[in-house]
Amino acid sequence: MKMPLRKTLLTMATVLLGVSLLGACSNTSNDSSSKGTDHSGATGPLKLSMMYSDSSAYPFNKDWALFKKLQAQANVDLDVQSVPSPDYNNKLRIVLSSGSIPDLVTEVRQDIVSEFAQNGVLLPLSDYMDKLPNLKKKIEEYQIEDELENWRTKDGKLYVAPVMNETALYNTAPVIRMDLIKKYGLKIPETMDELYAVLKTLKEKDPASFPMANLESADTLRNLSGAAWGIDPSYNGFVYNQDTKSYAYSYTGDHYKQYVSFLHKLITEKLADPELFTTSLDSWKQKMVTGKSVFTYTWISELAQLNADGKKNVSPDFELAPIAPIAGPGGKLAASTLRIPHGIVIPASAAKKPYFDQLLAFLDYLYSDEGSNIVTWGIENDSYEVVDGKKQFTDKITGAASIQRALWDSGASNQNYTMLYTYDWFIKVLDNPLVSTLTEEAIANHWFPPITKVPKLSPDEKEEENMQLTTIKDAYAKAQDAFVFGGMSIETDWNNYVKDMENRGVKKLIDLYNNTLK
Repeated sequence: MKMPLRKTLLTMATVLLGVSLLGACSNTSNDSSSKGTDHSGATGPLKLSMMYSDSSAYPFNKDWALFKKLQAQANVDLDVQSVPSPDYNNKLRIVLSSGSIPDLVTEVRQDIVSEFAQNGVLLPLSDYMDKLPNLKKKIEEYQIEDELENWRTKDGKLYVAPVMNETALYNTAPVIRMDLIKKYGLKIPETMDELYAVLKTLKEKDPASFPMANLESADTLRNLSGAAWGIDPSYNGFVYNQDTKSYAYSYTGDHYKQYVSFLHKLITEKLADPELFTTSLDSWKQKMVTGKSVFTYTWISELAQLNADGKKNVSPDFELAPIAPIAGPGGKLAASTLRIPHGIVIPASAAKKPYFDQLLAFLDYLYSDEGSNIVTWGIENDSYEVVDGKKQFTDKITGAASIQRALWDSGASNQNYTMLYTYDWFIKVLDNPLVSTLTEEAIANHWFPPITKVPKLSPDEKEEENMQLTTIKDAYAKAQDAFVFGGMSIETDWNNYVKDMENRGVKKLIDLYNNTLK
């Protein structure tokens, strides 16, 4: 599995720095981008520097036709300063701590924005919303203010231009071998108890199997199934309780105890892969397509290839199919879906630059309909065409082995500068009608969990948090592994675990977070 669509969603939910400004925009545009840009009398393109997270899956290419068109149309010359993606966050902190920051810094996560927002390094974009009409419009259209609130500082200021998805997608789901469900006359599991019963039956039918497998890590499994258990989404394990108006730590609560108890039972009875927390993506795939495992949580967009391989390796009847969320103590909830994965920041020093207004105009263009269309759909009559008033990808794109791969190779859907992802675009890229059907069902039945409330910390509080979290995360991970695989007893060691976590910093952080609410 070279670049699973699991990463595609995370990557696509962040993509392509649209480069087109107002001076040379098409006259057909109806939004703010059509007004044109005055580069303070300059006749050549406006040169802007941009820090760029460079993925080995689709390395930056200055000769992408799309990239050239964007710059020409915008009358902008982008000086791309690429950094290999694995090193990006470390380099990002170094750059933001220096006195020399590019005009545009892409792919900045919420925790980094929070870290640097209050020390004068970043530009408070909320002070300039009158110069960002397209961004303001899209925030309202997407009804995303609840999630955007987590990116604001305590004084309400916003220091990031957010990448935004128009809607959450039900693209991660519990997935089961539907051919075996039909063959043995089993009921599709709707609760965790029913899931246990189904896995037990499938184990009896194939004693050499380990019915449940996991994509790769303990965090992945918890992220994909934790909402149903009532333990996720969270902020590093901490959750805000709307009833008590206070924070608590999920991973010492009763729901988490039920979660690790369930996994321990699966491991003990050999109903789950013994490599549940340590398997690789390639190993997981092999287990699924050879029939060694028959249930997992994964991306629906993975299923076409998995089923093709399974039909070759196991049976022509092989069918992995997504099902509705399996209800647990937390309810019938799907995995949390962030609609704002990251964004672009601008240094505060940019406000003193003679081209400041043009810089903001360029950023705002990325949120315009015209700019967004270019960076997601590509070039008309090359990567897409308009048929009966609707955009659709051309055979050049749909005929490729992967639509996403074809877009990446053209410079579109690049994680550094696409700021908007429309529902229609996502559905066409994923090219799986199940995603659309299940997303509509998820919205109608309220399967998506609520947004996690992120505490708003001062720089000093953030420093204290970082110190405590290092110890907490390490202790939590070790205890989780021990509870699931038998190194610790849930019956006899649980109370000591809870006390130990409190002493390692959980209580201090709960107090810290609750103080931010005053």
